[in-house]
Amino acid sequence: MLRDFFPSSQTGAELYGGHLLNEFTFVKVYKFKESFKEQIDEVNVFLLKNGYSELSIEDFDEENKIDKNPVFFGPHAYLDEMLLTIHRDFFSKPQTDFITKQLIDFRNNRDWEQFHNSKDLAIALNIEAGELLETFLWKDANDANEDKVKEELADVFAYAFLIAEKYKFNIEEIVLEKIQKNAEKYPVDKAKGSAKKYDEL
Repeated sequence: MLRDFFPSSQTGAELYGGHLLNEFTFVKVYKFKESFKEQIDEVNVFLLKNGYSELSIEDFDEENKIDKNPVFFGPHAYLDEMLLTIHRDFFSKPQTDFITKQLIDFRNNRDWEQFHNSKDLAIALNIEAGELLETFLWKDANDANEDKVKEELADVFAYAFLIAEKYKFNIEEIVLEKIQKNAEKYPVDKAKGSAKKYDEL
């Protein structure tokens, strides 16, 4: 998929029906359809096939333009064309926005938002963390079933992402801020090799 292998040559880009505008930008040109919905449907076939989140009519403004990282879809220089642009920068950044949108779409398609208040999401996260812990119960740390660990860890991540979305937290920002705070509490010269809490160093 394009998301897994960003083309490094024009030949590679042509395999996806587009071309490289430069080393960072893949573009694909679409002729205008009779309706804008048809236009979006055609683009979504390509995006979903290649690992991206689909677009919706609600994403667009009155001029039918959308500007989303890593995807831009809007009018081309020619009046009868639309241009899909995918930026390579996306691959060097955490894909938290993409993951959150997939979780939200899954939830909303099942009308579960009514159950997802912050309290119950936090409780659900705690329960899933307990199920993750259970995979290690009565075992040596290296004997846990990796598939079960992966599945339970994914549930923990999912609820954490949903809580962050509920409060409109930027996941990258809050994690990096916490790392910085921990770095101040646990300076390398005092904490290296020690399991002591910061107030015991």
